[in-house]
Amino acid sequence: MADGGRKNNLDAHGLYGQSPAALRHDLPIKPTLSEADFGLGISDSAYRPQTWSGMGKLFQQETLSDVMLIAEGQSIPCHKFLLAAASEYFYNKIVEDTSFVNYGLIEIEGISFSALKVIVSYLYTGNINITEENASDVIPACKVLKLQSAYNICEKFALNAAVNPGNCIAFYKLSMANGIQQLFAKSLSVMVRDFTEVVTGSDFLAMSENDVADYIQNENLKIGNEDPVFEAVVSWVRHQPQKRKSSFSRLLTHVRLRYCSPHYLSQVVSKEPLMETRECQKILVEAFIHQSSANVQTHQASGSSNQQNAAPRKGYTRTATLMTIGGISDPGNIIRPNCWRLEETGWRVMGQCPMPVSVPMFSACVVTEGIVVTGGYSDCKPVSQCWLLSTSTYQWSSLPDMNTARARHASVCVGGQSYVIAGEGEDGKGMSSGEYLQNFSADWETLPDLPKALVHPMAVSHGQYIYVFGGINMKDKDSQSVFVYGTNSKSWQTLADMPQVCMLGSAVMWKDKIYIVGGFQQSCICYNPVLAQWRTLCQCRHEHADGSALVWRNKILICGGRSRKAKRTDGASGGTTVIEEYDPETDTWTVSQIELPQKLSSHFVFSTEPLGHIV
Repeated sequence: MADGGRKNNLDAHGLYGQSPAALRHDLPIKPTLSEADFGLGISDSAYRPQTWSGMGKLFQQETLSDVMLIAEGQSIPCHKFLLAAASEYFYNKIVEDTSFVNYGLIEIEGISFSALKVIVSYLYTGNINITEENASDVIPACKVLKLQSAYNICEKFALNAAVNPGNCIAFYKLSMANGIQQLFAKSLSVMVRDFTEVVTGSDFLAMSENDVADYIQNENLKIGNEDPVFEAVVSWVRHQPQKRKSSFSRLLTHVRLRYCSPHYLSQVVSKEPLMETRECQKILVEAFIHQSSANVQTHQASGSSNQQNAAPRKGYTRTATLMTIGGISDPGNIIRPNCWRLEETGWRVMGQCPMPVSVPMFSACVVTEGIVVTGGYSDCKPVSQCWLLSTSTYQWSSLPDMNTARARHASVCVGGQSYVIAGEGEDGKGMSSGEYLQNFSADWETLPDLPKALVHPMAVSHGQYIYVFGGINMKDKDSQSVFVYGTNSKSWQTLADMPQVCMLGSAVMWKDKIYIVGGFQQSCICYNPVLAQWRTLCQCRHEHADGSALVWRNKILICGGRSRKAKRTDGASGGTTVIEEYDPETDTWTVSQIELPQKLSSHFVFSTEPLGHIV
């Protein structure tokens, strides 16, 4: 009945039996709804969600599909009405592109198929699945397809993303390719600030030569010296040695070798096989000439074939932070795997610089190039091994072995030379011997014997002199003896005893005075080397036997150690995480809000910008 009525109605107009195209042509084109009609009436809140859901079902079932989107040779069937309504790009293709009219295909250049899938899902659902992994593909796809709303969502995601050393290069490239200025500044800031960590990642190793060159030329790299820049270039070349070997000499022109640490330049850079070419040797010789003729810290820029790299980077920094290495934790475990660095958010494991050997009761001292670690126990016997930890690259390198194996000894630095004094020998007895290392490629040289054999002495350097305090003597008694060694006269002198015993304490220099702090006696006494006088000061609040002391931000810190109040399960005195601050100006102790990352004793805490001598 209805069909007969439709036939009669069309037949009355002479249209029955004609094709849809003919009907569209012959019927009067007069919209039955004006713009004013849209939006009138009672709103149906369920209509839009139901419609979106219905379109999604049609897409999933591939029902009524009338257009095929193609990217990277793969296709997705879609609906041209939806595409044309959502995107100016698709509208122009569907309405004006003759290839679409003829074949119903839209091949999209310049975007990946994975990005196209994300975009199509967005068009049918209103939700865009943007992630750190696909952002570099999806954001440019939004620009190509002129989907401004989707692009805005993606840009906001990128700006709010947590940019870190692991992803900053990817975000940097993304911001460069798409002109996202805020993201560019954010990612570049991380690349500059965390250079030593960024260059260990796979994104750095995947960079092009030009990108690496641009990166290492940055004036503001936050590094202590040029060691990590050279290390990064070598790592990048070794990642694809056959393809990248020829790039090394070009990249080396952007490395300011004269600002490498002296030990690194002589022991690492000069021995690197990639440095054997004539061009590289010329740059190396210039660096050696500069370091031998002037202190690097004067930053003289003359005599270089590359004037740009003759000047120091603006970003060279020695931002002070605390680090701790090694030690013994409760219940008596030797700490080897990790070093810890104090950052604004707390202690961070420095996974790239584990101690090279598991040795408790070692000694350590600060030198220009980093931290020299000597001796200690291995299988309950003293060893003669020595190591250097670079505080710029956080890498370990071996040093010549000491002439005598020793543990529980003292070590200091004087004039760039490392000295080790006394300790326990292989026979289990105290030692009076000492030795020093003039440079890292030479052998250790013997010192005159101390007047007394000592184990666990405290030592500190002051000018050309080395002061040795306390310790345990041959009769296993706590010593109050004081000795001073003149590195110029090469002789020992006995001074007046300390006013009190400080068993397993620490010594530190602060403003030309020596402070003996910590130990089981909670000591704090001060020695004036000029007046040869002692002062007894306010005791620290906790026991810190086998703790570690240093000067930090114009205060004296005593960190961790053992306390008889903290018993281990085996009955021995336990370790502590407590750090106390002493203010020499006011003679007051304060328990710091900072604590060690775990209970430690026989460890070593130092500042990456040494402000005093550490023992």
